[in-house]
Amino acid sequence: MDYDVLVIGSGIGGMESSIKLADMGYRVLLVEKEASVGGRMILLSKVFPTLDCASCISGPKMSSTINHPNITTMAYSEVQGISRNADGQFLAAIQEKSKFVDWAACTGCDACQKACTVAVPDQFNAELAARRAAYIAFPQAVPKKAILQREGTSPCIGACPAGIKAHGYVSLVRGGKYEEAFQLVLDATPLVGTLGRACYAPCESECTRTKLEGPVPIRLLKRFAADRHYEGAGAADGPAIEVAEPNGKRVAVVGSGPAGLTAAWQLARKGYQVTVLEKRSQPGGYLRHAIPTYRLPHEVVDADIANLTSLGVEIRCDAPVSDPEALKAEGYDAVVVATGTQVATRMGVPGEDAEGSVNGLDFLAAVANGAAPDLTGRRVVVVGGGNVAMDAARVSLRLGASEARVAYRRTRSEMPAHHVESKDAEAEGAVFELLVAPTEVVTRDGRVTGLKLQRMQLGAPDASGRRSPEPVPGSEYVLDCDLVISTIGMSPDPAPFARLADTRGRITVDPRTLQTSVPYLFAAGDVTAGATDITRAIGSGRRVAHMVDRWLTGQPMDGFVALDDRLETIAPDRVLARQTAFGHRHPVSGEVSLVDHPRDFSEIEAPLTLAQARAGAGSCLDCGVCSECQQCVQACPAFAIRMDQRDQVHEVRVGAVVVATGHKLFAADLKPEYGFGRFPNVITGMQMDRLLAPTRPFNTVLRPGDGKVPERIGYISCTGSRDKTVGNPLCSKFCCMYSIKQNQLIMGALPLADVSMHYIDMRAAGKRYEEFYTQAQDMGAQYIKGRVSKITEEPNGDLLVRYEDIEGGGGIVEASYDLVVLAVGIQPNRDVEKLFSQAPLGLDEYYYVAEPSAELSPGQTSIPGVFVAGTASGAKDIVDTILHSGAAVAQVAAHLEHHHFTEEVPV
Repeated sequence: MDYDVLVIGSGIGGMESSIKLADMGYRVLLVEKEASVGGRMILLSKVFPTLDCASCISGPKMSSTINHPNITTMAYSEVQGISRNADGQFLAAIQEKSKFVDWAACTGCDACQKACTVAVPDQFNAELAARRAAYIAFPQAVPKKAILQREGTSPCIGACPAGIKAHGYVSLVRGGKYEEAFQLVLDATPLVGTLGRACYAPCESECTRTKLEGPVPIRLLKRFAADRHYEGAGAADGPAIEVAEPNGKRVAVVGSGPAGLTAAWQLARKGYQVTVLEKRSQPGGYLRHAIPTYRLPHEVVDADIANLTSLGVEIRCDAPVSDPEALKAEGYDAVVVATGTQVATRMGVPGEDAEGSVNGLDFLAAVANGAAPDLTGRRVVVVGGGNVAMDAARVSLRLGASEARVAYRRTRSEMPAHHVESKDAEAEGAVFELLVAPTEVVTRDGRVTGLKLQRMQLGAPDASGRRSPEPVPGSEYVLDCDLVISTIGMSPDPAPFARLADTRGRITVDPRTLQTSVPYLFAAGDVTAGATDITRAIGSGRRVAHMVDRWLTGQPMDGFVALDDRLETIAPDRVLARQTAFGHRHPVSGEVSLVDHPRDFSEIEAPLTLAQARAGAGSCLDCGVCSECQQCVQACPAFAIRMDQRDQVHEVRVGAVVVATGHKLFAADLKPEYGFGRFPNVITGMQMDRLLAPTRPFNTVLRPGDGKVPERIGYISCTGSRDKTVGNPLCSKFCCMYSIKQNQLIMGALPLADVSMHYIDMRAAGKRYEEFYTQAQDMGAQYIKGRVSKITEEPNGDLLVRYEDIEGGGGIVEASYDLVVLAVGIQPNRDVEKLFSQAPLGLDEYYYVAEPSAELSPGQTSIPGVFVAGTASGAKDIVDTILHSGAAVAQVAAHLEHHHFTEEVPV
């Protein structure tokens, strides 16, 4: 047996039971689902009727609990299930929830929450104020340790094939931390400016805000951070990025596209001496040689590459590699091949090699390298429907073409080009010839004069899921033109690695490690997967760098957390369910200058202004709560942040179980006639307790709607109790008294305030309770007998309360208040129903834990060895909870001793 007793819940009942049992010498395991022991008492302002400080009373009890040598506390943990063994003992499965902080290292300094960029409602302050996603539960928390609230991976991060923390840099821009936003992207890849312009932003497609007005402008926020860095002082000193000491090992990277540059960047940061070998005269791959400068200026590519060279990475241009395996003999410990897809797919039609027939890759490369043809007045036909086809058509128009037609064999909806690219191409004058396929390049005297096309119709879906185009017999026609540009596909050049290539010319690698059959040879990017996009190439480059490092250091080739071990992506519906309403925000987007038949290569998309950037970032819904901005990681002096921490399940054997799971407060919005959740100045009793507490969120009592100090405060008792309409006919017993306590405290804090309480009848059954009630009346509190039927809000935020005045003649009366407090009742915590997997724990007719013989054996339940303490068995005030817990402890001790006796003395 691991422990004598398992106590579930660390409120008053749980702590009292644990300490008493531990003082008797029993080994106690106390499991608390929140981050601190103490339950709800620590949230209160004072206790009635003595008006002693609740924190001063519960604080020492919390410390005694956590520090008792016989008590082991598992905070931020939940019991998943309990089963009873044949010997009468219990097996409990306990889920230790991920805190994403090493509590053994955490000192409770709160540096993480000061650095955190995400604000969320603070449960400790009853959601009247905000706290951070990295937080310590409250100032008096025991244990005083930090937690990162992570509800899952935000959809924008989950959608990024490069593993870039989009939510993180959005939250940093929102907080005015622009350089930190740049550095966060830089942590993944040196190509920050490139991604801010040329990425197709799959993150925005998955943005939860799209279900409201439109997505957060995630890509443009990345560009905003990059532009500020490169234009400001940040670029002068090079990237402020952590780099390991040189480790003496050399790695060659073949190819300088996004995969190769990213791999080189990550390896250099790990201390490797990296050389990039590029066959062209300038580095950048398709970023420089294919993407037109109106989308991605060369200066941006140069600035991104400068990030890499500032770390000491050598880039050798005009350095083709004919045999990557031979680089081992030149002293390289590992080789990464990232040569991309350099070979254009041929159309396979007659006349394809005529003068005036070119492939799109060569055409775009010539333009990028200063060898653009003069197309003034010429007619151009581009064959294909992808992004390269759109670029080729738009470039042709800029070079003077009189017309640019895009011939594609399917319909517009099947085009593989990104929808923005095809839309922009059309806006600039490109004309789409759809459902046609080339059958011949028509020539005269060896020069192109036209393109013969055959009309197509769509048949059954092919392997890609798109309907397969089928020729329409007898439908051929000639489209007159002067230049044909073929953009129907691309593939790797397999010549340098022929023995490692598959039938498609791609290098065969392990998909997880990107290692080839030659151990020191790795490959990344399009050379392994075929033509993709920048983000996928970057993700592949990050992966291969990680795996090369693992291989060279003799570690298992796993652990690529950036893409392989992310938390589950949170569903948008879960995010939107957090609020009942959302304010409308006008979507922020970049201004794109599109003209018909443009004639220059100036950048077409304008950057965001500072105001636009802040507004766009401000619309983020913080889906995963923690944005993964890494600010807490950098701020923590104890290096205690553990983003890779995951839930763990522990199984323990115990001799007895004490259920001290407490109660739940009635959800006030279930009484819609009172307006809670709609009217900001209607609050609950717990919220008022926080406003009155010494650790309150504000300096005085304020109403939430506008911060005004209230002068007329109304209380409505029995909200959610003694009410069959909401399924809770029971009296909660202590609502009257905590309201009277607050009445007295308000009149002390706000001497000029008028306090009225609408009640059914007054329950003052405890010691000195009636005296306490009379004292409040003598202080000036007014008590009005009769039910409240409705609350409406006035234009200035005041509240009109409609009620019956029984003692004033029984009429219907209306009164205006600045602030209304709903004295909500309690309800059973039905989570106990899930605890026991074999026989369910017996409940009474109101769903509290049943005590079959409460008068003679208080605390005993329907399951032998399982006991209940506190409000889990019914409504009780603090005094009654302590008494009931003591009775339960006596029952537990009797059970354990009886069990020990029968084990030691066989009958």
